[in-house]
Amino acid sequence: MELPKLEFISHQNKLVETVQNESSNYDGLIVIFTHKDALVDLIPSVKNHIELDASFGSNIQLILPENGQPAKRILIAPTGTLFHDFDDARRYKDIAYSAGLQALKVGMRSPLVCFADAPVISNMNSEWTFGQANDYQNYLEVTVLGLLESEFEPVDVRQHAKLTGKPIETFSQIGFVTGDEVNTNTLIKNISAIEAGRRISKDIGNPDPEIMSPINVANYIVDQFKDIENVKVTVIDDLDEIKKNYPLAHAVTRASLPVARHHPRFVHFEYTSPNQSNVKENLFFVGKGVTYDTGGADIKCSGHMRDMSRDKCGAAAVAGFFKTISMLSPEKVNVTGALALVRNSVGPDMYVSDEVIVARSGKRVLVGNTDAEGRMVMTDLLCEFKERAITHFNSDSPSAKAPSLIFTCATLTGHAIRAYGGYGIALDNGFARKNKVSQRIHDAGHVLADPFEISTLRREDLECVRPGRSSEDIVSANDQPSTMTPRGHQYPAGFMVQASGIDEYGLDNKDGLSIGFTHLDVAGSAEVLSGEAWSLPRVTGSPVAALSGAFLL
Repeated sequence: MELPKLEFISHQNKLVETVQNESSNYDGLIVIFTHKDALVDLIPSVKNHIELDASFGSNIQLILPENGQPAKRILIAPTGTLFHDFDDARRYKDIAYSAGLQALKVGMRSPLVCFADAPVISNMNSEWTFGQANDYQNYLEVTVLGLLESEFEPVDVRQHAKLTGKPIETFSQIGFVTGDEVNTNTLIKNISAIEAGRRISKDIGNPDPEIMSPINVANYIVDQFKDIENVKVTVIDDLDEIKKNYPLAHAVTRASLPVARHHPRFVHFEYTSPNQSNVKENLFFVGKGVTYDTGGADIKCSGHMRDMSRDKCGAAAVAGFFKTISMLSPEKVNVTGALALVRNSVGPDMYVSDEVIVARSGKRVLVGNTDAEGRMVMTDLLCEFKERAITHFNSDSPSAKAPSLIFTCATLTGHAIRAYGGYGIALDNGFARKNKVSQRIHDAGHVLADPFEISTLRREDLECVRPGRSSEDIVSANDQPSTMTPRGHQYPAGFMVQASGIDEYGLDNKDGLSIGFTHLDVAGSAEVLSGEAWSLPRVTGSPVAALSGAFLL
């Protein structure tokens, strides 16, 4: 889905005159404000409303000035408070999203957007972030992204619209009047790259498990990247190869194999910086792509299977992130990625608790719960990326000694939602913590309205999965849901770091090779917490924005 044309206009301290001059080029005006008194100079006709209606300006409202100034139709959109103890950039994201939806309902297709009282960001350090970034330093980008989110429809909706001939209401262009000094080309490039990545993520994450089965997800990705030269995409579809190289994931997908259209796929991405001498980090991303999770033999019951078509949103975000990478072409990072696309089905050949499966690392994994499949499908890829990081470290590449940081991105646990609600969670091992990985994601997410909480990986999270017999080397899970397990979102990372062998490359590695590991549990942030009526929640594209801010911008 193409982005609307974006235009940024500097008002050079002449907001009223600029809006009046530019409004004829657009079919409506959206005025974002914090204090309603700031509206009077721009829209004189609201003065009586403010004086006589105490509730005026508390909600999005349509204004139709009799004199048509500064525009014939105006949506006023209040941010709410900005500087209370718990306010953040989502004030702009939320109101921009809501204003965009209302603008489309009103009939606007090319709105002009301005800020009646934009936040003053100079000399105001954040009390939220580790890097002392200003809370609203990216309010303009956040606003644009909020408006773009409001007009997006995922691929399944677009396909239906095409079949039925029903048009989708979108914006053709959006203009932004700003008093900030901005590099327009860079601003549009960055916003477009983040939004394009989020749209890829939503296209994969939103549709039902048949439209976005493992095979269809892989086909969609190949189509989206077919004309992109700086990202190499490889699809593995051979079942014997998957069984050999990714035995834990193969176990999860066994029950799906009798149904050809549900067969697994592994998708690999490779981005290499055009200047290896400038590379500061080698990044590796593993995405959990369980296109439907029944729970397997430990089946989800009492309605808990609902929404499990969204268990692929971690993989969706990784795919989207590579779209963003392709558009920004960063020099300071090499980025490798892989998606494990499987279906955790029920059937005669499903894997069951008590099975012992030998992982790629050689570790014998005792299956404790088949509904703990996410860590299973990602662990062998983690091991593969550990191997590649070691190979790269020992090569003669100019980027060989740059830190290698490996990530898992997954809608992994219900405990993440129980603990942190609608926020993404980041957990570091020692070397990732040394490189402040979670702190960087936290800070970038904060200013780009894609917020993260930092959780902590402790020794107990590794000890609880230790072997209890000579028959296994590690245990995947207990027999309880994560929501009923102490440290239910932390210990899966403890399992993965050991089952993959990454724990051997910590800060105390005797060969001087430490590998960073950061687990991102986006169960809470990959979609909003509740849907409309009895429908499914809306997917968000998180953490594409946070990752972009942390590692690309």
